[in-house]
Amino acid sequence: MSAVNRIVLASIAGLIASAGAQAAEKAEIATAPPAAKAAPPPPPPAPMGVFGADMPAKGKLVFSVTPNFANLSGIKMGTRTVSNEFILATVPFFVNPAQNVRIVPQNIAVATQVVGLAYGVTKDFAVVLQAGMIEKNLDAFAWRAGPGIVPLGWSFPGTTSLVDTALSGVYRVYQDDIHRIQVSLGFSFPTGSNRAIFTNFLLPTGVRSNIRGFYGMQPGTGTFDIMPGIVYAGHLGPWSWGLSYRGRLPLGANQQGYLWGDLHEFNGWAGYTWIPGLTTTARVNGSTQGAIRGVDPEIRGPAVPANPLFYGGQRVELFGGATISGKFVGFENATLAVEAGAPVYQNLNGPQIMKNWQAGMSLRIKI
Repeated sequence: MSAVNRIVLASIAGLIASAGAQAAEKAEIATAPPAAKAAPPPPPPAPMGVFGADMPAKGKLVFSVTPNFANLSGIKMGTRTVSNEFILATVPFFVNPAQNVRIVPQNIAVATQVVGLAYGVTKDFAVVLQAGMIEKNLDAFAWRAGPGIVPLGWSFPGTTSLVDTALSGVYRVYQDDIHRIQVSLGFSFPTGSNRAIFTNFLLPTGVRSNIRGFYGMQPGTGTFDIMPGIVYAGHLGPWSWGLSYRGRLPLGANQQGYLWGDLHEFNGWAGYTWIPGLTTTARVNGSTQGAIRGVDPEIRGPAVPANPLFYGGQRVELFGGATISGKFVGFENATLAVEAGAPVYQNLNGPQIMKNWQAGMSLRIKI
């Protein structure tokens, strides 16, 4: 065989080998399993004051500590703000209409510390347990019983107890790349006291005595309540938004013979994620609640908050908040949420002390 023929044959063999290698590579690529699709990032967090919007992943436990503070002062009858003198001159004591009230609350400070555990049972179902402590402090002023308006003096009672414990389930009924809908059902158990005592309380007779605290100053309700809820939330790019409803409906009267009015709360919010891990929110909250039904015979005296009909009403509040990831300070599994707001509309069954502001924070740790 000539040298030319040998060169030609070698070239042909090289081309055949190269073609075979390319075919084998293409076959390997064609038969290789497709790469796993990356899981989408979690949706932006909802405002701190919205229940049931954020769920832990399956098998994950989230521990939270949530201190909250609120202040109430000033008196409203419906939407009208009224003075102490107007109340003393026009509002009868509900047990004895011939006598006007002589004790009016001037200020209430409320501080709660709630601990929560949320566990992702499945991808679409989570359970939430909430418990904690509450402290309420009242500044009340008394006027002397009888005709005229004669100032008598101050009382500064306080109450402290466990809050009512709540156990809830949250179920995701729908989710796509933008929208999600979740429903919740919870039960509240009467672990908070509703028999707290005011010590050394000044009465219109001029005597100081130990009496049962007024309805609004009791740390607990004494009732078993059902709490249904639903949340719609969505997000697109840096924007997020949502609507929610949650109720608290007593199932029956407590041992003292009364139950709080049905409470219905509605939320609407919008959020903006400036960078991953930092979201700010604006929220509007509307609530309506009926008056207390029934009477505790141990809560008595010519005081505004001793009348069970002077509770409940409608309120609209505006809140601003933020949620910050702990990754900015080296704690990837922690987040800090803050929120504060104030009412812009109150229509109260009254005379009733009105709400001024509320502020809180929530530290959440994923385990």
